[in-house]
Amino acid sequence: MAQPTTHIIHGGKQASPNSTWTNFEWEEPKLGKQVHGEVTTARAFGTSGNLSSGFWRTSATSPGANSDGSHNLTYSSPLGDETACVIDGSATLTVVSTGAKYKVGPGSIISSPKGLEVYWEIDAPFFKKYWCIWNGTKAVANPPTDLLIGNVSDSPDWVDYNFTEPKEGDLVAGELYFIRNGGSTGSMLSGVWRSGKGIAGSDVDDEGTMTTPYTGTLGDETILLLEGEVDITETESGKKHNFRAGDAIGLTSGMHITWVSKGPFTKKLWVITRDVVE
Repeated sequence: MAQPTTHIIHGGKQASPNSTWTNFEWEEPKLGKQVHGEVTTARAFGTSGNLSSGFWRTSATSPGANSDGSHNLTYSSPLGDETACVIDGSATLTVVSTGAKYKVGPGSIISSPKGLEVYWEIDAPFFKKYWCIWNGTKAVANPPTDLLIGNVSDSPDWVDYNFTEPKEGDLVAGELYFIRNGGSTGSMLSGVWRSGKGIAGSDVDDEGTMTTPYTGTLGDETILLLEGEVDITETESGKKHNFRAGDAIGLTSGMHITWVSKGPFTKKLWVITRDVVE
């Protein structure tokens, strides 16, 4: 679903009111219609492809759950590549085709390629995750076929984030590392980014607050704010948005904003997507 309006900042909270949660229903290719847990949406669309994000939860009272709040389900990410982060609870994930098992808990980052069957054994009494699902128009030649598990506390080789803004030119804004360099469809990148005291930036004050213009030239950016607090100001309208750790954020490709990461530190899980149509 293409975006109905160009200039929009998406946002959502993991503690959304109960009225915003609905049963999560989908068609599992081998099993048919499935109803498991509840979902709330933070981002419903992007400028290209099918892009969405939000939170999923399950407990003893959720559809498909066991009476103690544990939950067993098969999920093959049929709607698109999914980048998820566990917020509460723990689970064992088994890749059906290989038998490979992974334990996940709070802070685990789960990258699930479209079409990979995974059996979820969720431990009682509850579980909650953030999710971002992306599906472009055209399949890529060599899509990822593995379940990739990381953690928000991983600290691999961070590199300065150097980029060029159409109006402001070459800038440095924090540092990042990549999780995925491609997905099953279109163009998809994912990783973790941070800013703050002692971290590179064209405009960082003594408190670690970093300010940068941003237009999302690489594509729509879909975010889970992991640490800190961020103010986003829409350049055209002057409208200001405030987000805190745990919030979901959606930025629109081509929309000029000012991003202020408040000191001393900020960290985010990001997914950047763009449809590639030839």
